[in-house]
Amino acid sequence: MPMYQIAVCDDEPQAAAQNEAVCCRVLEARNLRRDVDYGIRCFISAAPLLAQIEKEPSSLHLLLLDITLGKENGLDIAARLRELGSDCSIVYITAYRDYVFDCFDTRPLNYLLKPVDTGKLAGIIDRDLRENYHPEQISLPVDGCWRSVPAREILFAEATSHKTAVHLQGETLYINRSFSELLSRLGGERFCRCHFSILVNLEHVYRLNSSTLVMDNGRELPVSRSRQKEVKKRYIAFIR
Repeated sequence: MPMYQIAVCDDEPQAAAQNEAVCCRVLEARNLRRDVDYGIRCFISAAPLLAQIEKEPSSLHLLLLDITLGKENGLDIAARLRELGSDCSIVYITAYRDYVFDCFDTRPLNYLLKPVDTGKLAGIIDRDLRENYHPEQISLPVDGCWRSVPAREILFAEATSHKTAVHLQGETLYINRSFSELLSRLGGERFCRCHFSILVNLEHVYRLNSSTLVMDNGRELPVSRSRQKEVKKRYIAFIR
């Protein structure tokens, strides 16, 4: 799937719209664009959501799901999703505490009570994006237009004087975005910040020394002293 896909299901239209807005705010703060980098659909009843799940059970990354949906029960929807083999993250949002123990079998990411603490919800969405979404294509702004680049072809990225350099296999792209903005787009297990101005693709690290990384093309990159333990931990976890 090229986009991070979210579904919001709540039979209270105002609540659904509020949760949708939180999702958009979090993702756009990471410089992701709606209908390009992420997609989101709102449902105010169970039937259309179930239809989508039945048709494309693997189409979702994140589901924000009310439990009481008129005559329907959100737990049944989640159970059906799991039966179909989907491992999308599920966040239950409900006005009732009663279901908290009943939901364990569907392996939820979280259980939130209404009225929703939007700050807490934003943190959950942000964490799920970082931990569970690993796009194979990254959109980068190059020469006034967007260019789609395979994530595995990125060797490393670094901050330069006024731009950010993204080093690929065979070429270097200079993008008109700050290094911090690029960090928000390149996350997950594959990318690791080894220096305050360098983000490396662990897939292309050939060897890890105490203060340097040796890339598979022979280039050495520095590892900041303050980041050495974290880089070692991330690298070992990645190669296992």
